[in-house]
Amino acid sequence: MPIMSCEIEGKPGYKFGESGRCYTYESDNEESRKSAKHSAILQATAIAQSTGEKLDLEKADIEELCKDFNVELQEDMIKYDDEHNCIFGWGYVAVRKDASQVYDHSTEYVSKEDYKDLEMAMYAYNLEFRASDIGHVEKQTGYLIESFVVTKEKLQKMGLPENALPMGIWCGYFFPNDEDYAKIKKMRHPMFSLFGKATKEFVKEEDR
Repeated sequence: MPIMSCEIEGKPGYKFGESGRCYTYESDNEESRKSAKHSAILQATAIAQSTGEKLDLEKADIEELCKDFNVELQEDMIKYDDEHNCIFGWGYVAVRKDASQVYDHSTEYVSKEDYKDLEMAMYAYNLEFRASDIGHVEKQTGYLIESFVVTKEKLQKMGLPENALPMGIWCGYFFPNDEDYAKIKKMRHPMFSLFGKATKEFVKEEDR
């Protein structure tokens, strides 16, 4: 089912299929357009997860989304170790290597100024939780085996330039059950997603 164009009270928008919600955007604002299409694709993902149906987005939609938000396809960013049932990848990226801000799937972000909070939250997770599930069902299926929070100071100590890696969290998990591991590998677009609580601050788009 494709992402479709729609309109509400003269404002253009995007929606998933005929029955999806229409996310409108300002016609003269490219960032607003990207955000609207992003929301429609997220809605498609949520519908597929709730109904158990296969998410069958057109390749052009996925490629455009990656181009709009300057990201790589997630499957190219994940390392699998089939011999040991281990999966490695970026748990969260706050700032790209070119120093540009990353906005996540909920259009939320962690600013450079608040990056220390994300760093400390990950250390707390390493100490107290160390668990992984599949699809946020809150049933532990995987175990943390690797975690690295990138900071400019660490890169400097390693003898690397400060833009050698994005500012984010690289992590790895072990899935002892072969079926769980196979289930993740079969996902069309697998990704890591940190699950937790945070205090959000609402920011006007022009202040980003």
